[in-house]
Amino acid sequence: MRRVALVCPGRGTYTRTELGILTHTDRPDPSGLRADFVSRADRWRAQIGRASISELDGADRFGSLHLKGENAAALIYTAGALDAASLAEDLEVVCICGNSMGWYTALHVAGVFGFEEGLRLADTMGGFQAEDGVVGGQVIVSVVDDQWREDPVLASAVEGAVQQVVQDGHRAFASIELGGYRVLAGDQDGVRLLLQSLPKRQVGEREYPFQLLGHSAFHTPLMEPTSRRAYEVLSDLRWSAPEVSVIDGRGHVFRPLTTAPDQLRDYTLGHQVTRPYDFTTSLRVALREFAPDALVLLGPGDTLGGAIGMTLVEEGWSDIRSKADFLARQKSDDPIVFAMGRPEQRAAVV
Repeated sequence: MRRVALVCPGRGTYTRTELGILTHTDRPDPSGLRADFVSRADRWRAQIGRASISELDGADRFGSLHLKGENAAALIYTAGALDAASLAEDLEVVCICGNSMGWYTALHVAGVFGFEEGLRLADTMGGFQAEDGVVGGQVIVSVVDDQWREDPVLASAVEGAVQQVVQDGHRAFASIELGGYRVLAGDQDGVRLLLQSLPKRQVGEREYPFQLLGHSAFHTPLMEPTSRRAYEVLSDLRWSAPEVSVIDGRGHVFRPLTTAPDQLRDYTLGHQVTRPYDFTTSLRVALREFAPDALVLLGPGDTLGGAIGMTLVEEGWSDIRSKADFLARQKSDDPIVFAMGRPEQRAAVV
């Protein structure tokens, strides 16, 4: 039995490439599991008056509607929950972690919530952007070289840019630590100045830094009003201890036998909303404390795979010390990461 750690992705992973993954009839669903999950999500969305998963995923084209927080959250959560339920029975899940919004999926997969309760959490947190508007913004920048090793000059320049924006009287913060990427956040002026002052570099077809469209300044003090509102709106949500160890954005492990439900509530609605989310540390703890045989990246998509690979390089895990090492391992008979958004890798874990 292979021991695996599950990784739940966050915003930005449902793109035009993923359109139709939940509803297109040319995708086999012999067990009816996918239809069941979509139907349950549709019923919940109907209750709160939002576009159904069937409508969103079954659209003719991908557009701005899919990028809105309240819709992106539901699509990503439903796809991730479905993937977790589809895993082969001969896999032993030893721990679960997630990136940013993926924390809500991780809570469901770990058994803290049933599907509908977890969807309510994800939908509520994503929906605040629709009701209250986007608060500030987020900017992503790369700090690694072509072989995914951290460039100390770039990392120092990023830290200096944030400090300079703050010294100039604006608000800017570290938001997410994401392998070889840093997600920064701030108010509107802070974001504008960050985009002007951060080091620019081309990575593949992308030029960094760039602003993440439609993203509020999550994981910063700018979201404290959102945190307070979440406590009020979700006051009746029932929290349970996890059935599988789940690792948060600090690297703290919530274990089945030692976790009080209110600890999960306070982290999720408090610290997680207003303080940095360190996905790199979360994944590092999964590797060091649980030593899984492999990592399974739930869908949708596979874009978090790069950040996972960069973290493996930083750790030197299983002698992976460069991008070339990681790609060679992935092409071998014993890959270290299985991304369920890639059909050939998905087939190995379902």
